[in-house]
Amino acid sequence: MHVLDFNQITQIFMKSLELVFVFATICAALELIIPAYRYSLASYVRGVRNWIIRLGLGAFIWHFFAVSLTWLGIKPLITINFGALLHSDNAIINSGLAVLSGVLVAIAGDFFYYWMHRAQHAVPFLWRLHATHHSIRELTAWNCNHHITEPLIYAAVVALPLALIHFESGVVPVVAMTLITFQAHLSHSSTRINLGPLRYIIGDNKFHRIHHSMEPHHRHRNYGFFTTIWDSIFLTAYWPKKNEWPEVGMRNQPEPLTVRDYVMFPFDRRRWRRAKVGNAAEARD
Repeated sequence: MHVLDFNQITQIFMKSLELVFVFATICAALELIIPAYRYSLASYVRGVRNWIIRLGLGAFIWHFFAVSLTWLGIKPLITINFGALLHSDNAIINSGLAVLSGVLVAIAGDFFYYWMHRAQHAVPFLWRLHATHHSIRELTAWNCNHHITEPLIYAAVVALPLALIHFESGVVPVVAMTLITFQAHLSHSSTRINLGPLRYIIGDNKFHRIHHSMEPHHRHRNYGFFTTIWDSIFLTAYWPKKNEWPEVGMRNQPEPLTVRDYVMFPFDRRRWRRAKVGNAAEARD
């Protein structure tokens, strides 16, 4: 594998963009039909722009991550094969088990994401990077970008452990990645359509919106990305009431509107100097 394989980098970018485009657009249609909040067209355009920037740089990061694993000879120390454990000779049942195995892979991997996410809210430097995402006031399936540095943190804290402890569904990455990508956009979408009781296993937009809430009693809550199981186990789950759709964002930091603001958000000293120390700590919590 070459250090700089532009063909592979392009493939990573195009596949990622395709998944984002399909699922973000589906969720955006739901936001239009049954909205929880109506946001500006500009926020959707801004979201598309930021996704292209993030996925473009992310393609380089994930390529170098794969190259590094090969160079260092890093291989799984243990493999848990859900695909082999969940198998049937019946084609219909086997298809259902394939989806279930993909869900189990996502739940297992989300354990590492959960603790990474808690660290992002606890460590000041990581918080500044992550705050780019939390500053978004017009949160939608398209306008839900993390900072461009997020893949670096994710690769080190989530992807690397998963490279050592390999979870196999038999259909990875097709089912697992499809489920994760769709759920990622649904969890940020501003539509009243949600997963209902299924959110006690898989996080949805109503559950995750609590995590983005400005309300003080929602702090330290709902860190999970794909599943709510780890929040339940580690006592950070908050189950929203029927009509609980809080305003989101950070009171002391406006959402970045330009490309420069988006890229420089964590490093802009003027932005963070203007923020009061008390409010900054409050937002991080």
